[in-house]
Amino acid sequence: MQIELVTSTQAFDALEADWRALEARSARGSVFLSWDWQRLWWTHYGCGRQLRILIARADNAVVGLFPLYLEHHRVARILRVRKLRPIGAGGDTSPDDLGILAEPSCEQAVAQAFVHHILTSPERWHLLDLVDLPSDSALVDCLARQAAQQPALIHRGPPNRITYGDLPANWDSYRQSLSRNRREVLGRKRRRFEQQPGARFDQIVDAAQLDPAFERLAELHRRRWQGRTDELGFTSAQYLGFHRDVMRALLERKSLLLYALEMNGDIIAMFYGFRHAQTCYYFQAGFDPQHAALSPGEVLMGYVIEAAIGAGCTRFDMLKGDYGHKRHFFQQTRQTVNIRVHRPGLIHLLYRIKQWRLERQPQPRQQQREDTAVLDAPPVAEQRA
Repeated sequence: MQIELVTSTQAFDALEADWRALEARSARGSVFLSWDWQRLWWTHYGCGRQLRILIARADNAVVGLFPLYLEHHRVARILRVRKLRPIGAGGDTSPDDLGILAEPSCEQAVAQAFVHHILTSPERWHLLDLVDLPSDSALVDCLARQAAQQPALIHRGPPNRITYGDLPANWDSYRQSLSRNRREVLGRKRRRFEQQPGARFDQIVDAAQLDPAFERLAELHRRRWQGRTDELGFTSAQYLGFHRDVMRALLERKSLLLYALEMNGDIIAMFYGFRHAQTCYYFQAGFDPQHAALSPGEVLMGYVIEAAIGAGCTRFDMLKGDYGHKRHFFQQTRQTVNIRVHRPGLIHLLYRIKQWRLERQPQPRQQQREDTAVLDAPPVAEQRA
């Protein structure tokens, strides 16, 4: 197995055919590792960063991809840190399920080859900062075994819990899987919505409707969270431009899930998600607080789940953010993890001192209570509502 390094945008573009083919075969593919998401992220967020995409080849065929970039930070305002990060992480985006794409028959070997290359490479990086790795992936397994040999240099952060549910064959079976009280509440809320003038559930599938629908989604999301968080989505020019382009690309490939609730021709709630293989993903949403009495977010989610079952999806993934409203619909959980790999030296020592000081600081009582309870918390920069 040979490892190659891609450092130019031109070479990145030349990977498209191989990337899409491997994406289709990979057992651990995700929309966040797809060609569309990764290449568009680099278009909107790559300025000031340096490409470091690793390619694994066997018999001249691409069997693995590890999309990374290099960026610079300052420690103690003096020392410059060279940090390797996954493409898709950073800025004001919030991905899930990053890591590597690999041929299923040799995923473990590909992960080992990538880790060996990074740890022995002459590239002058100080910190490999990997986020949102599926906890059961070959890459995590390989890094865990490496950590056993170098525990001081490899740190695994606390897991991120993600709510999901396996979908039954039909809507009635899903409803019967809910508690009696939950089933009655959802039914009552749906009937109340359907009694409103011009009540309608709709999917946006026409490219001509995409831009106005996107603007409405951004507006509704900001209305929903205004005053509840300092980290509103759909605000920066980069975020808006990136997601507008992602929606166009995914709509063309019939992977975009963009749904709306309407009353009298006015959209009062929207759902933004993706379909990848047989899984429906919930990424973002918003609703008009003026119609909060109708519970438009809950009603819309029920319709989307029903549509996903009707379209043949076998799983509904709520993605990152451990919020109570997600567990109204599903209770199964999976995990992603963050792993930091340091190279020995002064930079690593400063990071250890910083971490030691943070661990010794007493937590406020409120924070201590939050750490021992499952809270329906507001969104933060790296956690979606």
